[in-house]
Order: sequence, then structure tokens, then C-alpha cells
Amino acid sequence: MNLDEVMNFGKTIIGGADGPTSVFLAGSLGTTAAAAVIVIGLFICFLGLKLSKILVLITGFLIGAAAGFAVSSAAGANGITSVVIIFVCAVLLAAMTVYLYKPGVFLFVFTAVLVTLASFFGISGVLSFSIASGGDIIVKCIVLGAALILAVLAVIYVEPVVVIATAVSGGMAAGPMILTAAGFYGQTWMGYLAGAVLAVLGMLTQFMMHSRKVGKKEKIYADEIKGKDSVESEVEKARTVLEEDEEEE
Repeated sequence: MNLDEVMNFGKTIIGGADGPTSVFLAGSLGTTAAAAVIVIGLFICFLGLKLSKILVLITGFLIGAAAGFAVSSAAGANGITSVVIIFVCAVLLAAMTVYLYKPGVFLFVFTAVLVTLASFFGISGVLSFSIASGGDIIVKCIVLGAALILAVLAVIYVEPVVVIATAVSGGMAAGPMILTAAGFYGQTWMGYLAGAVLAVLGMLTQFMMHSRKVGKKEKIYADEIKGKDSVESEVEKARTVLEEDEEEE
């Protein structure tokens, strides 16, 4: 999504307003949306692993809401009943992703990779990936396969895969938008290049922060082991002294 698409989205939301008012409102909404995409993308790119639980929770909520919408539509529900079904499904799946962290990571990585690759290849309708939906079937299968493989790997190697997925998805969201906001219109390759640079920087930053965290944990564990050894040593010395005293008596 570039700035022009965000502006069009703003005009769609504004609806029937005409004249300077509609232009002003659409422009304000488009600018706000672009700024939000940039900020959120940068946070995900550079702090994805630290925010992983929040991102998993949000992903679960959104997927649950989509599932609830499908259920309510299939059941023919409308009005407040439909809203309740959607909300309950969203909350239930969000709660499940919190208590079952690895399945939640699977859903998050799968969704993040799917959306990022779909945007890169210009595939619209991410939720309508089907053989019958037309378009390039091979590309769609590759995108789905890559998202599925990385999601499975995320369950096995949580931290490194989450770092890679968040850095790439966040970078590819923020990079093109930053260049477009800076006035580089129509330079698609430059947007992808900016996204790739941000992705690399995000990976380096997150891996550095993670290695420091692991180093601190290892230091704390080593100090605990030393403390236990020291206590055991003192106890052993005290027992030896008591045994010597008993032998002297």
C-alpha cells in the first residue's frame, strides 16, 4: 500500500462529502493512516520479538473476528447477534493464542508472511487464496507454501523465525511508505530497497537485543550455580569440622 492508495482509502471512508471539505478530510485521514503504517511498521521491524506476545494476541483476535463473521454469515445472523458472535470468537481465539503460545506464533508468522508476500507479488484478496480464484496459481501456491513452511519453523525455532518475520514484514510495510511520503512517487523498486534495508537493520537490532538478553540470563544462572556451590562448600567445611571435633572427643 502506497500513499496514493491510502489517500483513496481516506476518500472512500469519507464517502459522500463534496468539495474542499472532502479533500481536506480525505487528505488528513490518508496522512494519518500513512503515519500509522510507518510507526507500526518500524515498531514491528525493530521490536518484533519483544512485542511478539502482543502481536500474537492481536493476530488471534483478528482471525477470530474473521472466523466469527464467517460463522454469523453462515448462520444467517444479523444485528446484535452477529456482533456478539464475532466478538466472542475473537476473544476466544485471542485467549487461546495467549495460553497456547506456539500455536499463536504459528498463526502470527503465517499471517505476517502471507500478507507481506501477497503485497510484494501484488496479490489482492489475501483471505481468498484458492485455486478457483483466478490469477497466477503457481505464485499463489508459492506464497502459501512459503508462509506455511516459515510458520512451522516458527513453532520449532521461535525466536529467530519471529525476528526474521517481524523484521521483514515491518520493514516492507514502513520502507515503501516512508519513501512515498518523502515524495518518491512511482519508484517501486526504491520502496522495496528501502524495505529491505530496514528489514536487515531490524534483524540486526533484534538479534543483538536478544543475544544480550540471553547473555544476562546465562550470567544470572551462572551466579546462582556459583552461589549454590559456595553454600555446598561451606556446608561441607562445617560438616568436616564437626566430624573432626567428634573424633577429638
